[in-house]
Amino acid sequence: VSFVVRIVPSPDWFVGIDSLNLCEGDHWMDEVSVDLFPYDAGTDSGFTFSSPNFATIPQETVKEITCSSPSHPANSFYYPKLKILPPIAQVKMVKLKKTQPGLSAPFINLPAKSNEIIDSVSETPLDCEVSQWSSWGLCRGVCRETGTKIRTRFVLLQPANNGMPCPNLDEETACEPENCI
Repeated sequence: VSFVVRIVPSPDWFVGIDSLNLCEGDHWMDEVSVDLFPYDAGTDSGFTFSSPNFATIPQETVKEITCSSPSHPANSFYYPKLKILPPIAQVKMVKLKKTQPGLSAPFINLPAKSNEIIDSVSETPLDCEVSQWSSWGLCRGVCRETGTKIRTRFVLLQPANNGMPCPNLDEETACEPENCI
């Protein structure tokens, strides 16, 4: 089985399956589930779902879109904190039983379909993120003796799902007080 489904709206993105074998040994599989990930057809250079048409010249090869490729903050799938992009769809194929030779079972007996959202993103470990260090503060201390100065930073993103904990948020170093008389 092979198929492609265009993602609408999008520049030229799609999901699909290429040459999935539904046979197992000498019989058809009863059920198959396949996660689907987004791909870029290489014909349009847009980064977002609603990008205007901007042809890619020359046309590029088809590439899987990942959480870090294309590496551009405007990219709709750009999540550099994730290790992998979760699937955006899942296809489930179920073998139907035949009631008479050549006739498949009535569709009224099929299980109900759903658009269930599987929240696998919330299980992805997120590491702590902190800001850059501030400038060093003034040197505090008595003239002609070693003093101390401090610099700080703050938490931009708290860790989640067993991500790396936050490092120290302040740092102290020795210094010589200035402007002493």
